[in-house]
Amino acid sequence: MKVSIVIPSFNSEKIIINSINRIQKKLRIIKKVKYELIIIDDGSTDNSKKLLKKIERKNIKVIYNSKNLGKSSSLIKGIKRAKYREIIIWDCDLPYFYHFDKLLKLMKSKDFIYIDRRSKNSYLESKKLNFYQYCRYIISNIVCSLINHLILKSNLGDTQAGLKGFRKPKNFNNLNFISKKFFLDAELMILFSDANLNMQSISLKYKIYKNSTIKIFSLQNFIYLAELFKVILRYKFKKTKKIKF
Repeated sequence: MKVSIVIPSFNSEKIIINSINRIQKKLRIIKKVKYELIIIDDGSTDNSKKLLKKIERKNIKVIYNSKNLGKSSSLIKGIKRAKYREIIIWDCDLPYFYHFDKLLKLMKSKDFIYIDRRSKNSYLESKKLNFYQYCRYIISNIVCSLINHLILKSNLGDTQAGLKGFRKPKNFNNLNFISKKFFLDAELMILFSDANLNMQSISLKYKIYKNSTIKIFSLQNFIYLAELFKVILRYKFKKTKKIKF
């Protein structure tokens, strides 16, 4: 199997090298997987760039954005640069790490695989949430519900989890994505669903982290909200280019 793992990173100096090492160690154990890691440094202002320059090599590519463009824009850049058809997009803190093996296995027979925290077979490790965790839980559910009920043909569940794998469409470079900041993975799920391709979810036990780069009371959230409604309007009312394989 050949796979390109695309990881967006912003001000992640404390975790990014450890994350890269964890992935490489895991792939050495799995074996029979030829891979490349594509890290997109999204205009970091910490020491990320300095650290990443030290580990660049043949199968570890680093793309440096001159300014912060957003997670979606970074992922699009990385996917376009990928040399393998099988693509994994993964947040740089490697959420759902222990389901990576299962995702790889499913990618041999499925077109799109995603973590589904909304599945009836998934559940939170702890119901005792602080205010921040509770807000994130509610907001995530609202976003997923809007996308599922207003756009998707069937209820796929979780559109926002930070680990997904898919077969790269031949016309990916020609697709016009709305999302620049946060909703590329949702757009991909919409396109794959609309094409009636073989999609598979992974149920799991999960937790909501107490800390994140996502801030509840940030003006940036208004940008994310505006982008979400642009995505909904685009796929609800306009014809879009179909993905091709």
